[in-house]
Amino acid sequence: MNSALSKPLEARVMLAVEKHLAVQQQLFYEARILDEERFDEWLSLLTDDIRYRMPVTERRFRKDRSAPLAFGGGYIFDENKVRLGMRIGRLQSGLVWAEDPRNMVRRMINNIEIWQGAEANEAEVYSVVTIHRSRIDGEEKQFVAGRRDIWRETDQGWRLSVREMLLDTAVVLDSNMNTLF
Repeated sequence: MNSALSKPLEARVMLAVEKHLAVQQQLFYEARILDEERFDEWLSLLTDDIRYRMPVTERRFRKDRSAPLAFGGGYIFDENKVRLGMRIGRLQSGLVWAEDPRNMVRRMINNIEIWQGAEANEAEVYSVVTIHRSRIDGEEKQFVAGRRDIWRETDQGWRLSVREMLLDTAVVLDSNMNTLF
């Protein structure tokens, strides 16, 4: 895990109010453009060195005090900007039968916490995303995940440089993961 995402709580510093609001608005804007399938615009919100990953959720009994797996439980996905571009190209190809006709997708972003990042131009963000997806056949799915992000302030505005998502479920309860979080 990126060390900037693992600072102890007491070491966190609030951002200036203007920056805090700007990052929060960026989160809402990002959710809207993803809901509207404006994927190329979403890609432009990412830094070239983006790290976008979702580890497998590990579930243990409370009394299990054994050490975590040395290499973790693996990842559902672990992507960079090139791979995210490939995923989007596939979605835009018209060949993804599960997305044709278009699914209706809504993202709700809440429980937002924003702190000063490790660098002066960075913000560390924790949020919860709930994604509701409805298919034409009436099938509905919902994903809930905690997200830890690093947003970097650039000349072009705030850009996402790290996103780690952890699903609330240990098993992906859907036939595909075409959804971007």
